[in-house]
Amino acid sequence: MAEGQSPSRAMDARERLQQLTFSFAPTRVLMTALQLDLFSHIAAGHRTAADIARAAGANERGTRMVLDALAGLELLTKGGGQYELTPVARQYLARGSSDYMGSMLESERLWEAWAHLTEVVKSGKPFRNVTEQKDAEDFFKILVRSLHVTNRPLAQRATEALGAGTTRRGLRVLDIGCGSGVWGISIAEADEEARVTALDFPKVLEITREYAGRHKVAGRFEYLPGDLREADLGENRYDVAVLGNIAHSEGERSSRALFRRIHRALRPGGRLAIADMIPNDERTGPPFALIFAINMLLNTEEGDTFTLAEYKAWLTEAGFARVETADIGSHSPLLIAHRA
Repeated sequence: MAEGQSPSRAMDARERLQQLTFSFAPTRVLMTALQLDLFSHIAAGHRTAADIARAAGANERGTRMVLDALAGLELLTKGGGQYELTPVARQYLARGSSDYMGSMLESERLWEAWAHLTEVVKSGKPFRNVTEQKDAEDFFKILVRSLHVTNRPLAQRATEALGAGTTRRGLRVLDIGCGSGVWGISIAEADEEARVTALDFPKVLEITREYAGRHKVAGRFEYLPGDLREADLGENRYDVAVLGNIAHSEGERSSRALFRRIHRALRPGGRLAIADMIPNDERTGPPFALIFAINMLLNTEEGDTFTLAEYKAWLTEAGFARVETADIGSHSPLLIAHRA
């Protein structure tokens, strides 16, 4: 025990370290539950561990342990040996829900990458590179379905911050690396005169088309298939460009080049909206932004998370006249860069 440290404080430190040691376990339990479709089996009417295990084709003892852990994590309730979904689980973790978020964790891809962190830190080379087209199309076709649900309320607040449908109408929007199209869709829903150009790899744009149709804005979308690093963005075409969680995977060099191309693509008075994970200037928090930087180390050649000071310097270098922030209820603010 350190000098002057009370026994209770020393115990608190040991307990915290023990909790950190097992902090991976809830994620693994949730992944296994989703891979076995346990939430959907409960939604279908199976209630006991034995019934749920049979429906999942799994061992009863193991299934019971996972179900109990899910109850402890407050994703299930349990009484009289029967399990029920909590409202959160019913909305986001049962496969039939339109807000299903489980697709991201059905795959082992994220888990596999993090298991190789030590060797990646030693070598400096990623476990995989999800910015290359083949990996990107395979990876993001799964990921964007979960991200659509996560980012939907943030996109709606970003739309409000941009004044779409209120102070600004008839916007011409470029949604770069659009994924499901959630950011552009939100603008199109708010501004009935808006037109959105969605840029992403061809197989990802298949998902974008699906979601644009689901949100009944497909008639105001057009599609630009290709690599965002190489696509022709044109000049003086758009009122708004959106980078929704893109810069972190591109890295500094690609992002700075992209900012210059976006500046040329915007009309005078146009704006670039950037949503991303932004650590403080000392890079001491928030934790999610710092941990996500490591996710980029594992999965990209040059990706990272960048501070507000870095973004402002790079956007100024690209020719933007000023940069402001807007609170969209996320871990990080929305950045809005203005072209003069």
